[in-house]
Amino acid sequence: MIWVALAVVLSIVVSVITAQVQARILRKQHRRDRHVDMLRQDTVAEKVVHASNRANEKLEEIHVLVNSNMTEHMQAEADGMVRELAMMLEVIELNKAAGRRPSEEALSSVETTRTKIAELEAQLGDRARTQHVVELMEGEGE
Repeated sequence: MIWVALAVVLSIVVSVITAQVQARILRKQHRRDRHVDMLRQDTVAEKVVHASNRANEKLEEIHVLVNSNMTEHMQAEADGMVRELAMMLEVIELNKAAGRRPSEEALSSVETTRTKIAELEAQLGDRARTQHVVELMEGEGE
């Protein structure tokens, strides 16, 4: 009878110890799994940041190219209008020298062209000032 009681007690002790050991092993595995998961999340976050930085660099390159092309186009348009204005004024002077008065349409076109040239020059000036500010800010960031 004592052997049976001893066997039962021993069985209970082994069961309790086994449960404690299993619980400890599970906690350790869970901690390790959480650590591995956090490392994986950190790796993914670093990849996202890297990809985001690359995308921002590409967007900045595109932005610079588009702005540069737009500025060149505006400058070419302004240059063309200046040449056009010079030719209009030359024709008006030739007509005056031949004794003909300039038409209202010609005078109106001259004023419209002067206005457009002034607008383009103002826009180009704004672009140049903005670019200068950006370059100064980029210089401070380095």
